[in-house]
Amino acid sequence: MVRVREGFEQEFAALMQKLPPWVRQEVEGHGPQLEEIAMDLGARLAYTVDGEARYSEREVSKEDLQFVLHRVGGFKENNRAGIEGTLHRVSRIQSALGEMTGITIRVGKFVEGVAEPLRPYLLDGQGSILLVGPPRTGKTTLLRDVVRILAERWGSRVLVVDTSNEIGGDGLIPHPGIRPARRMQVPDPPAKTQGRIIYQAIANHSPEIVVVDEIGYNEDVYECLTASRRGVRVVATAHGEKLLDVLENPALHPVLGDPDLKARERRSRPSFQMALQVVGKGRFVLYPDLAKALDELLEGNEPEGIRLGNWPPGPASQG
Repeated sequence: MVRVREGFEQEFAALMQKLPPWVRQEVEGHGPQLEEIAMDLGARLAYTVDGEARYSEREVSKEDLQFVLHRVGGFKENNRAGIEGTLHRVSRIQSALGEMTGITIRVGKFVEGVAEPLRPYLLDGQGSILLVGPPRTGKTTLLRDVVRILAERWGSRVLVVDTSNEIGGDGLIPHPGIRPARRMQVPDPPAKTQGRIIYQAIANHSPEIVVVDEIGYNEDVYECLTASRRGVRVVATAHGEKLLDVLENPALHPVLGDPDLKARERRSRPSFQMALQVVGKGRFVLYPDLAKALDELLEGNEPEGIRLGNWPPGPASQG
């Protein structure tokens, strides 16, 4: 059963307190269905409810943007801010002169049950898993629930390397939904530090499983490769519409067995034993043997996958 974790009402109320009163009045009735709020200077307030874009009659003013700025207490170097104890994310848009011209608010929810179709594959302990999908398909929401399931069995031996606090939320104490897994935050910019934090996680804290969101920087890819060679399971996400997009991304080649696209062969075994393509919210295609799937792609064929999740009725097919 998929459900928003208990406690969302308090987390949602904390977000509403950061908004100008008229914005709050416009959006607060939508609760868990509210996904995003966009406040752009001189434009009507825009917000998304269950995938549908909606607009207010009133335009956003400079005072409205300043209201949010003061309530969140400022932004970090990456122009993001969080709200302590929640998964909400507030991001700032600036002009060329550094003036704030817009704010995007992602309403964070810990959705329990979305990863349940993966439970047998997560708990069999057979290897690392790469989650692949484009933005806004629920990769991070899925990853949080993956952490919940892994932590049920391996507890504090599951260690989350949390880029931009996407998995465990902002603040010193991670969101209770991922407990008893542990969390290490990644300083900005992640391109220079994420790999170092993965190294520290493995070298200093001896995890059995490391969870990483959005790999693709040279150092973090190398550390994921090292982890797999040392017997540490890795669960990571990467951007891509399909598995083929990952194969065609040179930055990820080290963890895919160093494929040669011209020679159509791999030089070694991939660091991940399985791959999961996130097609949409609650819809996945699992490749239980990533090496075999990569070889199929290198030969110009479409690999066969297993459909998981809430697909509409119809014949099963590949991804």
